[in-house]
This record gives sequence, C-alpha cells and structure tokens, in this order.
Amino acid sequence: MGIVARISGCADQKELSLDDQVDHAKEIVREMYVGPVEYRTIQTKGKGEDKDRPELADLEAMLRSDELDLLLFEDLGRVVRGTTAVDLLGIAVNHGVRCISPNDCIDTIESTWEEDAISACRDHVGHNAHTSKRIQHKMMNRFKKFGGATARPTSGYILPPGSKTYDDWRRNEAATPIIQRGAEMLLSSGNCSAVADYFNEANLAIRKHRKSRNSWNGKKVRQFYRCTILKGMPSRGHRRSVKNYETGKRVSVKNPDGACYREYPHLSHLDPDMFDKVNALLDLQNKNRGRKAINGKDPLVGLSRKRTHFPGHCATCGYCGHKHVWGGNGVTDSMMCVNSREYHCWNSIAFNGRLATTKVVAAITDWLYTLPDFETQLARMIGVAERDRASNLPARRAELNRKVDSIAREKQNVLDSIAAFGPRPMLKEKLDQIDAEQRDLGRLRRELELTEHESVNLPRSIQALRPMFLEKFQNLAWDSFELADLLRQIICQFEVRLVRLIDGGHLLPRARVIVDLSGMLQISASTPELEKFLRREFTLDLFEPPQREAIREASVALAVQGLTHGEIAAKLPGAPTKTAVTNAIALDRMMRAMSLDSPFVLVEERPDNYSKLRRHKHARYQFMPLPGFTPLLQ
Repeated sequence: MGIVARISGCADQKELSLDDQVDHAKEIVREMYVGPVEYRTIQTKGKGEDKDRPELADLEAMLRSDELDLLLFEDLGRVVRGTTAVDLLGIAVNHGVRCISPNDCIDTIESTWEEDAISACRDHVGHNAHTSKRIQHKMMNRFKKFGGATARPTSGYILPPGSKTYDDWRRNEAATPIIQRGAEMLLSSGNCSAVADYFNEANLAIRKHRKSRNSWNGKKVRQFYRCTILKGMPSRGHRRSVKNYETGKRVSVKNPDGACYREYPHLSHLDPDMFDKVNALLDLQNKNRGRKAINGKDPLVGLSRKRTHFPGHCATCGYCGHKHVWGGNGVTDSMMCVNSREYHCWNSIAFNGRLATTKVVAAITDWLYTLPDFETQLARMIGVAERDRASNLPARRAELNRKVDSIAREKQNVLDSIAAFGPRPMLKEKLDQIDAEQRDLGRLRRELELTEHESVNLPRSIQALRPMFLEKFQNLAWDSFELADLLRQIICQFEVRLVRLIDGGHLLPRARVIVDLSGMLQISASTPELEKFLRREFTLDLFEPPQREAIREASVALAVQGLTHGEIAAKLPGAPTKTAVTNAIALDRMMRAMSLDSPFVLVEERPDNYSKLRRHKHARYQFMPLPGFTPLLQ
C-alpha cells in the first residue's frame, strides 16, 4: 500500500499533521483488509500547486513499478492541485493500482472515478483561487481603511510592542540626520556604495534578512531609498503574484495598476521633494545599466534565475570556497568570485566562461580515446558491478530495516515520556529530529526498491561508451542549458585558483576539475570500483599563455642552433619582437635554474607586488571564506 501525505509548510502547520494523515490512511486499510500490509509512504512539505516537486516523480515511478496494490490519500489536493492529479490516477489504473481518496469520495474501482476526480480538482483549484482573492482584498482594504496590513519594518523606524497599524509606528529620530546626509551624498555623487560605507560607519541598523549579510552595500542603499515611507507615504500593492501554469509555481511581477499610498507625516525622514529628486537622479543614472531588450522584451522573462550556463553553479573560488558568477568585472562572458564582489575575498581575477567550457569538453572527449586497456577493464568491472549489486541488496535492506525498527522504538520512548511528564521543549526537539530521520529512511527505502526493480544497462565496450558522450556533446552550443545540465551530471568539483610565471606578470586562472562519468551512466553506489575507474582529475589552464611562454620552447630550440635573437624573431610565427624572444629565453633559463618542469607556480596567498588587486585595500574589505572550506588545489 502507498500513502501520500503533504502539508504546505506554513507557519501554523505542524509536521505532526503528516503523521495524522498516514494514521488515517492506515485506519481505512485496516477496515478494508485483514492481513499483513507493507506500507510505502511519501510525506512532504510543499505547495500543492507545484508540479515539479520531486515526490511527484517518485510517486509516478512507484506506480509504474507495479509494486503497489492500493494508493491512498486524504484528498487529491494532498497529491497535487490541478488536473495533474487525474493523470497520476490514470497511470495508477493502467498499472492495476486501486486509488482511494476518502475526503473526495473517489475510488478508482468505480467507473465514474475520472469525472469525480476532475470535479474534485476543480473544487481544490477554486478553493485556492477564492482564498487568495479574499486575502488580497482583505489586506488591501485594511491598508486603505486604517493603515493596517503593514509591511516589514525597515531601517529608521521603531515598532512599539503590539503595533498593528502605521499610526503605531515611530520614527527613529537618531536615524534622521544619517538618512538625510546619505540623500545629500546621493544628490552630489550618485554613489550608493559610498553611502553604504557611511551607513556602516554610522552604525545605522539594517533590516535583518536570512540571505544577506548584516552590513550595507550599494544595492541595499538603492533599495532603501526607493521606500516611499521615507517621505511619509507607506504603500502597498507594488507587485502581485502570477501563476506559471507549466510548473504550477507563482512568481511576483510588477502590478500594472500601480500601488496604493497613505500619508503619515510623522514617519517622514526626508522632504518629499528631496526624496523625488534622489530617486529621479538614480533612475536616470541607471537607465541603461540593465539587460538589453530583444524585440522589446527582456530575454530572461519566464526563465528561472537559478538556471545558468556552465560553469555557473559549478565553478568555485579556490581561496574562499564561494561560487563564481557571470559578468566578472563587467564582461558578459567572464566569471568571477561572488564573494569578491562583496569585498569579502581578494581574488577579483575573472576567467572566460566560454573558454572554460570548451576546454572541459575537449579534456573529457580526449580522455575517452586515451584510456589504457579500457576494453578489458570495463568488461571486468561491469561484471563486478552486476554481482555486487545483486549481493549487496539483501544486506542493505536488512540494515535499513534495523534502522527503521530502532527509530520506531526511539520515537515510542519519546511519546511515552511526553505522556508521563507532559510536553517539554527538549522532547519536542527530539521528536522533530526522529521524524526527520524517518523521512530520510523512507527516501532510502524508495531508492532501494527502485534499485531492485531496475535493470543494469551499462555499455559493454568502448565502442558503446564513447558514442554516449560524443553524441550528447555534439550539436550543443557552449552556452546552452542542455550542455550545462549534462556537464553538471559528471563534474563533481570545479575549483579555480591563480598561477603566475616565475618572472612575474599577470595572475592567471587555473582550474582543477574532477570528472565522474558514472553520473551520466546513473550507476548506483553499490559499484564503487567502477565509479573509481570512471573518475578523473584534470588541471586546465583557463587562459592563453603569455607571449614569452608561448614562444619559449621554439626560441630555445632555435637559439641552440646559433641564431641571434633577431633571427629567431624573424623565423617565429606571429612576428614577435626581439625583446619578446630575449624574455622567452631568460624565462627558460630561470625555470631550469629552479629545476621546474613548468614556468607557472601556484599562487597560495594574495601577492603584495601585484597592483591590480586592490579590493583588500578598501575599508569595506573583510576576508570571509565559506565555513568549513578546504581548498582542493594544493
């Protein structure tokens, strides 16, 4: 039997209601059937309208595996709101799975189940839409009527205990001269970053947010001076949510009808004329700074901001551990450390993302053609993988059952303690921890069950393996999302650090890349030997070598023949100067004197003799690596 339980995860909801739904389903089964029952439960927190929740894919896989006799859920909204639930019921019926929804009075054993399900979906969607409209109208009415439904408090204001409306808010008198001075600085220079430094020095309190640091920066200053409450006119309704019907998610967009305002002179920090002048100046200054429209439309409209081209969401800084992002130093195709942008890392050197992608793809394809004795080793390891897979499943199942029993006993002990001594914070925390462990064990059980029913379909030879990769790499542009998704499947780590020629010069980016081809083959963890064989580390230079290094070997070879530096320069391609040849030969001489195989050395820490690195000299700079970060490149 399969059970689906879901809560939205709102503040008023408790995870205990998930257990209530599961217990309700088990009671129904005990009334219908007397005998042993093996349960498969899917308990999740998430919005019911979201169609891309991973548990929906797990449920569909469970239905298609032909392992269930019965699927039960309180109502279709617990699965998903919308007609996607009807599609899932259809898959269940096709695979002989009976589905029961007691609250919706749906039972797929009846011939009218489909029309009943469609009617229930209509009711659930309508309930959501009506509730949303009711809440929006109620909140806006409170704002218009008496200044209720207040926004989150911003800097410069005090909220006495029990505050309900803007009449209860108070202006922080100590913050007024600071905010006015910041507005004057913006009118004279338009530099939000300079105002951010001033705010930090003046210790102006900043609104806490879980995703931001507790200090001012230019972006936060611009957002702050956009708040109309600074001129005594709080507002509501700047944005509204719109549903994306492909994914079911709701996104915030600008309200075409505009916002509503109320006047509260006692809350104004700035004169309305000064407020309007500051915002007009900043809007004019940033007018042409955004993305350029294509055919009058933003090219990223409707696209997820979390989806990016490779090596986005993959490349990390080797000095602080934070991600690299596109737009390094104002260049579209360059990537730089996002921590450096916030003045928390000294490494502001960017690298070309297009070049990095090209070199990674070339390294992987070359590796596939140079694996020694690949035919023999691959066939042997696939045989080992199949044997290990068959032999490890019983042991893994026994270990999983042991953990499930142990967690169940531990949970019962906690419940007994609550019954004996009453609810205590410590007992509640322990119960929440046990519930989380039970959900993890349920996920592991589903993965194990899918592993038991799936067949191992691995390539038997290099002739079968190479086309799997080359066929996917072909016809994919370097900036395509499909190539990015493919590379992230097989690249475990992409760490970028800096190197420098031993005679000085610019700092240049070098990447250490760990590739695991088993990610594309979808090999389970029960085949460690095969995974180890398909794992490789690459060191890639994400730059074109300086001229003296590019011509070094050729210059030395011609110098051995007795040619002068001028004659060598005339023979080399690219028409290098005589000085360039002299520098190349001197670099080779220095490299051999130091017994080095390469003229590049790894930069371990910030060099003091490189003038282009200047972020660490700013007053805002504070080195803040990612907690627990350990560099890969040594």
